[in-house]
Amino acid sequence: MKETKKEFGALLDTQQLEKGDVIYVLQGDGIFRAAHAAKLHKDGFAPLVAIVGSGNDRAYGSFPSPEVKEEMVRLGVPKEKVLLEEVGPHTRGEADRGMELAKKYGWRTILIVTSPHHEYRAFLTFLKAMRDARLDLRLVRATAPLSWSEETPWGKRIDLLGQEFDRIVEYQKKGDVASYEEGIAYLESQ
Repeated sequence: MKETKKEFGALLDTQQLEKGDVIYVLQGDGIFRAAHAAKLHKDGFAPLVAIVGSGNDRAYGSFPSPEVKEEMVRLGVPKEKVLLEEVGPHTRGEADRGMELAKKYGWRTILIVTSPHHEYRAFLTFLKAMRDARLDLRLVRATAPLSWSEETPWGKRIDLLGQEFDRIVEYQKKGDVASYEEGIAYLESQ
């Protein structure tokens, strides 16, 4: 499993950023992801930004989604270009809602904005949600370029990475996250 985890990580880390239908900002890591999402929008990577997280646990880094929207608007994203819903209590909930919105709006390519320590679980969660929804979408890694060593109230990102790998194993057992092999197959097929 260690080798497949490494292979998946290497493939995901080298996935090229491309234009899409939506910049999908996952909740967490405070409001730090907002600046990257705003830059992607300004640079024309997608016409719309979506935020659907409903968590509110500042100690964990889950700031209310309206605050993330406010930060993006402050950074230049027009209010009307941000789709805000507070319905996803966790990454899988956000991914499931993303699939519903993809069906509703005809999205074909979703840019997934998260933090470096969360990108592997986020991508595998979106892949599993996409498969469960019987969709064939282009999922694109659009990870915010945040410091691994920055001290945040919820910890250094580098120190949180191990917890994320543990969660991948735990959530794979629940059926909420795709396997590393499925991630490899998907990335190689793109």
